[in-house]
Amino acid sequence: MRKIPLATLARRVPRFTVAAVLSAIALSAPLRASAVDLREIPDGTILGKDNCQIAKGAMPDEILNFYCKGDYENPIVTHTKYRQGQIDNPRLREVSEKNYGKFDINAAGTLVDKQSGIRPPVIVGFPFQIDPADPKVASKIVWNYFYSVYWEGGFHTNSPINWISRGDGVQRRISDDVHFKYYDGNPPEFQSRIGANPLGILSRTLGRVTEPADLEGTVSLNWRFRDGDKKDNDWAYVPALRRVRATNPANRADGLLGSDISEDDGPYFDGKPEDFNFKLIGDGIVLAHFDGGELESDGTNIHKIEPGTKISSLVTIRSSAWQLISPQPPPIFSAKQGWKTDPKKLVAWAPIMTALVPRPVWIVEATPKDKYYLYGKILMYFDKESYKGYWKNKYDWHNEALHNWMIPATLWHKVDGDPGFVRGGGGGNIAVAVAYKQDRASVTGMPIAPVEYYVDLPDDIYEVENLIRTGK
Repeated sequence: MRKIPLATLARRVPRFTVAAVLSAIALSAPLRASAVDLREIPDGTILGKDNCQIAKGAMPDEILNFYCKGDYENPIVTHTKYRQGQIDNPRLREVSEKNYGKFDINAAGTLVDKQSGIRPPVIVGFPFQIDPADPKVASKIVWNYFYSVYWEGGFHTNSPINWISRGDGVQRRISDDVHFKYYDGNPPEFQSRIGANPLGILSRTLGRVTEPADLEGTVSLNWRFRDGDKKDNDWAYVPALRRVRATNPANRADGLLGSDISEDDGPYFDGKPEDFNFKLIGDGIVLAHFDGGELESDGTNIHKIEPGTKISSLVTIRSSAWQLISPQPPPIFSAKQGWKTDPKKLVAWAPIMTALVPRPVWIVEATPKDKYYLYGKILMYFDKESYKGYWKNKYDWHNEALHNWMIPATLWHKVDGDPGFVRGGGGGNIAVAVAYKQDRASVTGMPIAPVEYYVDLPDDIYEVENLIRTGK
């Protein structure tokens, strides 16, 4: 019998019938890859409880269960042309080509120069070309991911954390003003502005709570070093104590300020690579989460800001930078007016601005070397082109899924000036941390704040002796 493409089938039968057919096909086959090609699903198909089985194997089962129960509902975007943006960054890809073959991973998991065996002071671009037959391939994928993050340069934003319950929506909110500075991996013209780095720092992060009033002025500071054997340094200033205290970096998996978001979540995965063992357990196509509004964005909400612009209470920029001001649509279901009486009855934290895009991924399992680490296993899906991470699932030491961490992907938009391409956003780029057993979530990035990229952040704001002044 002649095989009819799904796209053709979609034009011949009603949409609800297509969903039913796809569900029946998926249920009749033990392997999703041999049942339905996700890239051939009709564009705009809404994934929900009536057709959820088409996504079997394309996301963690625990997340798929939200769709099957009617808690989540999102469009699948397969053929829509990405208007003015793109998933891959051609400038980053071009710069990376000169790195291939130069670097390796040593026994400790540190990225090193292949000839000297020493960690290079600076690497710009992806360090590795990925070969799935390479016994060190999983670690190399993870390091490529990190250098995709470093490429985005120093940046600043305000990142609220919202505690969300199923029935009540937002129960509590704190706002955290954060400054991230990467000392490695910036685009060449920005990397050249970073001065001497005698301490061998890889990155520094400063976060200051601005609300509510009882937590205002609480400050956290993290230093991460290039040396794989050197642990992170962490400090905190608490106004009630009026003193700075060193904190234990081994607790980076614990919930931040009582939320379900940890320091090791960060931009997707922010654990020190040397603290984990990585294993490539497969590859395939997943339904990756993207900022739905961003897929149609023309990039006009990205603009250059000039020297002298004050971007926070601590920083007035010294060189030109880029600022993203995103629209403010309701990013989760409970942010909608009248959500409790809405007939859809989605769960309060359902990411309604998210679109699902079929993307090729490497599937990597991370296991901590520290047996006292909170999680026994972390499962990650890294995009084969951009190294963006999707649907990070975290398990206990008995292999039971506890949490999921997702940050919708955004596109690169071409700009007139260095570094050539800048991240965009369409108003749905929140992050959702789901606690499966507690049936709750922590959502960051709501309300949506401006983001400043490629900022020359001054080193003195990251000095420990300034924390008390920063916290006032």
